Amino acid sequence: MILLSVNAAVGQNTGVLPAFEAASVKPVDGSRGRLGALSGGPGTNSPGQLAGVATVKLLLMRAYDLKDYQIAGPAWIESSRFQIQAKIPSGAQKAQVGPMLQSLLAERFGLAAHRETRQLAAYELTVAKTGPKLMSSRAVNDPKEAAGLSTSPRFVKGAEGFPDLAPGADVSRTYFVAFSGPDGLLYKVWGRHETMQQLADRLTPQLDRPVVDATKLQGEYDFTLAWAVESTGGVVPRNGSPPDEIDSASTPVLSAFSPSIFDALERQLGLRLQQKKRPVDVLVVDRVNAKPTED
Repeated sequence: MILLSVNAAVGQNTGVLPAFEAASVKPVDGSRGRLGALSGGPGTNSPGQLAGVATVKLLLMRAYDLKDYQIAGPAWIESSRFQIQAKIPSGAQKAQVGPMLQSLLAERFGLAAHRETRQLAAYELTVAKTGPKLMSSRAVNDPKEAAGLSTSPRFVKGAEGFPDLAPGADVSRTYFVAFSGPDGLLYKVWGRHETMQQLADRLTPQLDRPVVDATKLQGEYDFTLAWAVESTGGVVPRNGSPPDEIDSASTPVLSAFSPSIFDALERQLGLRLQQKKRPVDVLVVDRVNAKPTED
């Protein structure tokens, strides 16, 4: 067991973590605070400040570079919101922001936690029996052709309720869109020059479980993938709090034009998601205060 505190980062026995020059942490009414990623920091237009509304879980994810499913703690860390404003020391590097947030969590929330390995429900991305339905990406060597690819495409509503690229449009990189439709939330991805590992990484937050590439498909591919989920449900129904067993079918949708992510992968890309148990590195919160110390 490795205890985490302000004085020791994961895997370190000595040394003091870097800290913000100053930080304000204030509770926010959940109905008013718009949840989102913390903005600013080194490499952005606001290198000296980090700001936004976040839950403790989001802070932990950013601080320790973890996925949602890799954090186990009290339920309130996913719901209580806090307005964060932090001043970053001049000359700080992007890699130092995580350790600074670790210091903030320890000093203001009294965080104590440890890492352990747990067997969690996961998915393996494999090739379906019908074989892959993917197009290998082609190199674009002609500068005129490359200049003709859209970097800001226009989308139109397609016949099945999903968005489509405007007629004649092509894109130069991967685009992901989501909008509300008659069946809930509709998602569509236009993949460009994506590896199967990148696709697995893209699916992981959608399923809230690790997705591992087991296709053995090499190279880069272009594809279009569309699916839907109920807006009040989720992608995968759960039997309890993580870690738990999960169903192999997605949340039901209301029409044949709105496939689940499982059906969409098989029908549209010739790929399958197979449920597996895998060892996952998890951060377990031993102690964290719901009320941060005063600014």
